[in-house]
Amino acid sequence: MLVAESLGYRSPVSMLLRFFRRSRDKWKTKCKEAKRDNKSLKYRLAKMKESRDRWKAQARGSRKDSEEAAVLVEEPKNLAEPGCRGHRCRATRSGTARAG
Repeated sequence: MLVAESLGYRSPVSMLLRFFRRSRDKWKTKCKEAKRDNKSLKYRLAKMKESRDRWKAQARGSRKDSEEAAVLVEEPKNLAEPGCRGHRCRATRSGTARAG
């Protein structure tokens, strides 16, 4: 009983020990769960970043492909002969162009 009197608690030491043990165990469990959740969230974040970067690269590649296709579509218009007025000209065997 000297221990209880020196600590200043009125409850029996056995009850205090049980309470403090249970409190410690709850704290440890809570801490372990928080660490597990933190690790899980870090893993998910890393996977999301990888996915986002992969989609971003794919979108940039698609944009470049569409820009290249647009340039290829515009090139034939720029290569039209000066005598043509937007209609198709057929070259004859002699090499002269005639309007058709």
